[in-house]
This record gives sequence, structure tokens and C-alpha cells, in this order.
Amino acid sequence: MTDDDIRASVEAELRACPDVDETDIAVKVTRGTVLLTGFVRNLFHKYGAEDAVTRVAGVVAVANDIQVQSLPDYVSDPEIARRAIAALRRQLPLCWEQIRPVVRRGRVTLEGTVEWIHQREEAAAAVGRLRGVVSVVNSIALASSAQSRGPLRQLTAAG
Repeated sequence: MTDDDIRASVEAELRACPDVDETDIAVKVTRGTVLLTGFVRNLFHKYGAEDAVTRVAGVVAVANDIQVQSLPDYVSDPEIARRAIAALRRQLPLCWEQIRPVVRRGRVTLEGTVEWIHQREEAAAAVGRLRGVVSVVNSIALASSAQSRGPLRQLTAAG
């Protein structure tokens, strides 16, 4: 089996295992050695993931670097990213796909391009209200299309 085959089998086993929430678990395989990283809510899920991996054919060894984040107020970066996308989808249904939240330690950087400044401001406000967000850096650019400048140019030339 190739490392890619083993990785696919491990991911399938994690998805099928009722004792594991694999949402925030990443799998890397090097020469049959499986590295598990990410976050889970309790030790039961951490060791359940490890047990699931040992059942997969071709696995030579398992390194379990999964972090347990069981604090009630803690929100992991992947969870913040999912919530940010949902908030953007709700608040900006016409342009949310043009915005990409990047999350590091609860700090969200918004990247992308939108047409209007109110869209840029609304994106930052929507993400800033989410639980677990420490700060928001709004790096969203405004599109500078000829269409959006056209009417302004016409009004200025006429006046």
C-alpha cells in the first residue's frame, strides 16, 4: 500500500468510528507511519482515534499529537474558521465566497476582494462578533472596476 492509500483508509476509518469526532483531526503518513494532529474535546476521542488507526492495514506506527481542548470557553481555530464562513454566508450572501478567513490562535485575518466598502465593513463586524475571536484584521481589498467608477466619472465630468 502507498502512503496515500493508507491515509485514505485511516481517514475513512476515523469517519466510520462512532467513538471519534474527526472534524479537527489531520492525518499525515510517511512510509507507513501515521501522524495524527489537531484538536478533540476529550481524551476518549484522542485515544479512540489512535485505536481506529491501529486497525488499518499497512500502518507501521502511530504518533498521536492530537491536543485535547476541553475547556468550556475554548473555541479551536478550525471551529472559528467554520463559524466565520457561516457568518459571512449569512451576512453577505452575494459575495461571501470572495472572502477568505485565515485563523491563527483566535486571530482572524480576512482576505479577498469585494465591490463595496459596506461589504468589507460588514464582513469584519460579522466575524468580530463570533465567540472565540480574539481580534480581526480586515485585509479585504475593494475592487476597482471601470463599471463602478463610470457613473462617478460621468457626474464629475458633467458638473
